[in-house]
Amino acid sequence: MEIILKSLISAVITGLILVVSNYASPKLAGALGGIPIVFAVSYVLITMQNKSVAKDFLAGGVYGAIAAIFFSIILILFNYLFPKYHWVNFIIAYALCFLAAFGMSYFTTKNV
Repeated sequence: MEIILKSLISAVITGLILVVSNYASPKLAGALGGIPIVFAVSYVLITMQNKSVAKDFLAGGVYGAIAAIFFSIILILFNYLFPKYHWVNFIIAYALCFLAAFGMSYFTTKNV
């Protein structure tokens, strides 16, 4: 049940960002979407005395931020090199971004 609640909250936040994009500007929506909300969630978890989860969540957020920067750079590069294939470029850059975040998370986790 918890995962459904978290997914609904995420959907509402995404919807709000898309509404801002529609009525304000895509630049403002991108700025709002780029805010590392993970830090706010980590703070809430820390204040709830669940520090081990908060530390892992915060580390994952940092990995995600790094992967997002990687995504932007790769997408700009691909769109420059292959302008006719912008949707393919997006899919490839997104997959590489996911693999980068997954790899950072996987290779920095201590296997006990």
